Amino acid sequence: MENQLVTLLRITTPQLGSFVKDKLESNGIEVFFTNEGLTLGSNYDPSEVLLKVKARQSEKAVQTLLQIHKDYDLDMVEKNGSFKDLKKILVPVKLSESCIELCKYAIALAKKTKAELKLLYVYEDPTLNAPVRYTTSWEKHVRLELEDANKKAQLKLVNFSLELKKKIPADLFNSVKLHYRMLKGTPENVIADASERYHPDAIIMGTKGKLKPGEFLERTTIRVIEHSNYPVLVVPFYATFKGKEKINVMYATDFYDTDNSSLNKLLKILQPYEKKIHCVHIDLHNDVHLQKKMDELNKMLENEYSEYKIQCVLFESDNVVKGFDEFVEKNDIDLISFSKIRRSAFYKMFHSDHLAKLITTKKVPMLIFPV
Repeated sequence: MENQLVTLLRITTPQLGSFVKDKLESNGIEVFFTNEGLTLGSNYDPSEVLLKVKARQSEKAVQTLLQIHKDYDLDMVEKNGSFKDLKKILVPVKLSESCIELCKYAIALAKKTKAELKLLYVYEDPTLNAPVRYTTSWEKHVRLELEDANKKAQLKLVNFSLELKKKIPADLFNSVKLHYRMLKGTPENVIADASERYHPDAIIMGTKGKLKPGEFLERTTIRVIEHSNYPVLVVPFYATFKGKEKINVMYATDFYDTDNSSLNKLLKILQPYEKKIHCVHIDLHNDVHLQKKMDELNKMLENEYSEYKIQCVLFESDNVVKGFDEFVEKNDIDLISFSKIRRSAFYKMFHSDHLAKLITTKKVPMLIFPV
């Protein structure tokens, strides 16, 4: 009962949610954001976001909220644009044991980049296989199912938050702004909707080693990469955040005009680091015409990124994935990055089998930009 969540406030804007959350957590009150999702056939709606606290902290939370109302004009808080300037990281989680290490990685990265962190748990919608025509008895049954699924999901999320605090050192855990979000639906759709509302600087997704058909990674991570409008950082299974001050980055290019935009995003995300960026094109066919493209790209890099001394090179291989492997090993690469460009040579990797092989065989994180 003490870990049951109770609703404290209906959130109307991200600014208000972030402001109230910070005030509550400064008083030691843990905050969770959810949508009730108890209406038959209901979809994710930003106006239905609820701020919840644990039942045992509800009295203290109400007192804090009353004090907030007394001290601040919440209408002005809702209009405050400073929230938009925060760096933000979104981490979809399955609440499994492997998620602990992923969260530890994400927290360390958030600390390094001075970003806030949102852990998003998506639980299954019991109405997904609903019949076309409803009956009164069936609707009653589904309402009970929805209520039960919501309660179980809340309990699972609360237990995960407790486990996270046990497994992650307190000095690291308390060094970042972190909050939990729970939504009902299909993971890839909910992640896409939540991203459009949250506007993250990066979405962090984990891998699980070897894939089996239908697993979370195959079903969700790949689809998020394919359809996301935001950068996706894929973190390998068992990867640890090394906290290096200087990192080696492999930026894979296919000589498109979007290189400029992607490099700008990459440099923004890596701003806290000293970095060496290797611009690489995997030459699959020993194409003599590529040299001209490389020269043009190097000229652009020299003119617009001279302070970073980025040089593009051709790397011959008969296979893209193999080429990535070999370059990473030879150059001690800490991060792979490339743009998701349809109809390019790299586009072939975004069919499930190719992309799955790429992101599950790599030993270093991959940062993938939408174009």
